[in-house]
Amino acid sequence: IWQLHMMQIGFVLLTITAVQALSGEDAAYSVINSVLPSAISSQFQLELDSTVDGFTVSLGDDLDTRQAKIKVTGGTGVDLCAGAYDYLKSAGSSSVAWDATGGSSFPAVAPVAPSSPISKSTKFDFVYAFNVCTYGYSGMWWWDWDRWDHELNIMALNGVNNPLLVLGQEYIWNAVWEEMGLAQEEIDEWNAGPAYAAWFYMGNLKGWEGPISSDYRERTRDLQGKILEKARALGMKPVLPSFSGFVPDALASHVSDPDQIKLASGWNAFDPVSYVEPTSDLFSSITASFVSKYCAEFGCESDAKNYWAADLYNELSPPSNDTDYLTSVSSAVFDAMKAADPNAVWVAQGWMFHSDPNFWQTEQVKAFVSGPPANSLIILDLHAEQHPIYESTDSFFGTPFIWDTIFNFGGRSGMYGRLEQLTNGIMDAVNGHTTMVGMGIAPEAIETNPISYDLQFDHVYNTELHEVDEYVQSYVQRRYKSGDEATLQSAWKLLLRSVYNATEANNDLEGAMGNIFVLRPQWNATEVGCCAVLGDLYYDPQDVIDALGLFLQAAGEDDAASLTSETTFRFDAINTAVQVAADYARVVYGDVQAAFEAGDKDAFTAKVELFMHVMNLADELLADQPERMLGFWIEKARGAASSDDEQDQFEENARMILTLWGPDKNAPLHEYAYKLWNGLISTFYNERWAQFFDMVTSDWAEFSQDAFNGEIVDWELAWTKLKGVDMITKPNGNGLDVAKSVFDLVSGA
Repeated sequence: IWQLHMMQIGFVLLTITAVQALSGEDAAYSVINSVLPSAISSQFQLELDSTVDGFTVSLGDDLDTRQAKIKVTGGTGVDLCAGAYDYLKSAGSSSVAWDATGGSSFPAVAPVAPSSPISKSTKFDFVYAFNVCTYGYSGMWWWDWDRWDHELNIMALNGVNNPLLVLGQEYIWNAVWEEMGLAQEEIDEWNAGPAYAAWFYMGNLKGWEGPISSDYRERTRDLQGKILEKARALGMKPVLPSFSGFVPDALASHVSDPDQIKLASGWNAFDPVSYVEPTSDLFSSITASFVSKYCAEFGCESDAKNYWAADLYNELSPPSNDTDYLTSVSSAVFDAMKAADPNAVWVAQGWMFHSDPNFWQTEQVKAFVSGPPANSLIILDLHAEQHPIYESTDSFFGTPFIWDTIFNFGGRSGMYGRLEQLTNGIMDAVNGHTTMVGMGIAPEAIETNPISYDLQFDHVYNTELHEVDEYVQSYVQRRYKSGDEATLQSAWKLLLRSVYNATEANNDLEGAMGNIFVLRPQWNATEVGCCAVLGDLYYDPQDVIDALGLFLQAAGEDDAASLTSETTFRFDAINTAVQVAADYARVVYGDVQAAFEAGDKDAFTAKVELFMHVMNLADELLADQPERMLGFWIEKARGAASSDDEQDQFEENARMILTLWGPDKNAPLHEYAYKLWNGLISTFYNERWAQFFDMVTSDWAEFSQDAFNGEIVDWELAWTKLKGVDMITKPNGNGLDVAKSVFDLVSGA
């Protein structure tokens, strides 16, 4: 019996391998040479000095050249990258963002070197990045090395040193289960599809949209090796995956004491997942097997801390609220980690404390965080920008924590931010004599509303309360290389006081306001799917319309050719136009319903035509950028596959997670991760509304919402099964023209 064998030999199989990293300087040079234009990157001289806390920017050593180079000395590769970018920002000339949100902007030439040294350090031991869910909702499961390399570059420039890096674990788990005697068929029945790996890791589901192939396991293993090599070279302290207790159902027939395996509480209509009681010997032995194999494959630090993620109760209820039990659980989890890796530190998401406050009362939280020894557990205070748990738990009762933002749920599209609340929240935690050891981003998807991330990361080395008005002025100067600055500044002032000004009064929002386009058609809607609020807007939509008008004015200036070619400007102007269209469609939706209730068929028909026209305009707007096209998303998903069958499976994963989610056509999570994308609007949301209006028109007084729902869910499920449909994957370049059509429509021009 595998369990008895492991218990007899103990944990001596584990060898902690010292990580042989690349040069920190070389890694940092690779970042700035990849992201910055050569005319700028060539002006930087980087020097690694482990005695430096943070970075110092000064005149370069070579003073014989006409313009001295900008020398950055830093304690780690991340410090070097962040120091270079911070200096460029301070010169008012550069911004870094994801390609999907307009990309980065740099001047034609580098600023002059400082006349005297500038030194900065950070108050944060850890600058964290990612949520487990980010891997699913951002498509990180299909990313190739080039995309991952770019993400590491962006993180380094922004000072991130503690990213959650969890790829490759399926390869390790397969080896663990094979060693325990499971057949590949038994493992395959358990494995979920790659788009759903996050919730599979956290015990929320099993088998859904799976299995995964050996090719996929090996590809992600190889990717993780390259990712960790560069991350470690840069001086990052990655958070690695560990054992959270969830196991294949078939494991019970392969261990000596199957009573140690139980069923979790279940999640969102999915079948409950089997888990190993954390206080059992079996839990410890599986932890040892996984960690030993992980370190053998990817290397682990022998003379520094290793950070391991384990989340036992992500939206799952523990079997008991007894405080002694909860303390014994967390103690046992860490003891298992420590036995497997003497340098282990456990990193746990604190989302459970927010999502189930009825279970996690003060005493339960205290009991759980008190199990491991002091400083061996770090809690991620997720969603701290709106619901900081540290405030109600006396800083997690002395447990170190990282103050994290979520910003969005499911990556749902829409302009949204709470900039004042963000900077105030960060500084409240910093100045509050708390056990805060870091700050980070934990969005359920990246590549949304870049200004929020830019502001948060600016606090890493500039940890002070930001005057948001002044900050936004700087942001505009850095984000665009050309155009009439006064006009652009005026546009952003309107956005700042509207969509980017959510406050504590709007703390019920999970990201952007719900979008009427993606509503499963019905009357009297109050939310989209389970979670996106469709109530009154928290801002004046006229401000957004006026901001769009100013963007278009800037684009129409005689010398605006260079501005309209800037990807940052195109994204911001078109993104604003999409929001204007969505807000206007809310009004038209109300007019459609009013006409139906009044029995006015002529008005109904006219308003339906207008509603569909606005939705079509939004679809056309989004064809301006590849990352906001369904065709691009599916092309990338299929491109990660190694066979025809796997291509079809990955496409289904990609379609399903955006729409029905799972586990069946009556899924409670439908539309949870909706996106406003070209192709998704036209082939899914538009078609769905068309069917709704057709049924209302044909049945009129006898229209039945239940009958429509029964038919539409079958159509939705069939849509997720479509394969190989030709779709647009390249931008058409018409976005600004369509944006003007939207503006003219809503302003009555």
